[in-house]
Amino acid sequence: MSIEKINIREINENDLSQVVELVVRLKSVNEELDPNFKIVNNIYDVVSKYVKDSVNNENVVFLVAEDENEKTIAGIIRFIIIDRLFYEPRIKAEITDFYVKPIYRRKRLGAMLLQKAIEYAKLKGAGIVTAIYPAGNNIADSFYDKQGFISLNKEKYKSCM
Repeated sequence: MSIEKINIREINENDLSQVVELVVRLKSVNEELDPNFKIVNNIYDVVSKYVKDSVNNENVVFLVAEDENEKTIAGIIRFIIIDRLFYEPRIKAEITDFYVKPIYRRKRLGAMLLQKAIEYAKLKGAGIVTAIYPAGNNIADSFYDKQGFISLNKEKYKSCM
C-alpha cells in the first residue's frame, strides 16, 4: 500500500467508526502482548465513548492518517497534554494511543504521524513528548528508540485481586 496520498489531520465525526476499530485493534494487541491488559467485554462501547470524549477534550489531540486513494484511515495517534507541575518543561504531550494498519507499516507512516503529533504538541505548549505503552511491546521500544526517545519513568504493577 502506497503512502503517497496520506493526509494527516485531526479526527472528525466521519472518522469515528474507523477510529474506534483501530483503537480496539490496538488494545487487543496490548492484550496479546501482556495478559495484564485484559480488554473488557464491552470494548467497542468503551472505546466509542473514549474516542468521542477525546474529540471534545481541549487537552487531547487525536490525529488520523487518511489514505485519500483508498478512502480509509491508515493510522491514528492520540496524545493528552499534561502539566508536570514540579518539573521543567512543565507541559508534556503523552502519547496514549498509536496504531498503524499492518499494510501501511514499514513505509515511514508511523514516523510521519509522530512528527505531525509533535508539531501539534508544540502548538499546545508542550516542551517534551512521552509515550506510554505495554512494557512487552518490543516493536514500540524499537520505534521510539529510532525516533530519539529515551526512558524517563518506570511503572510497576501488582494486582489487588
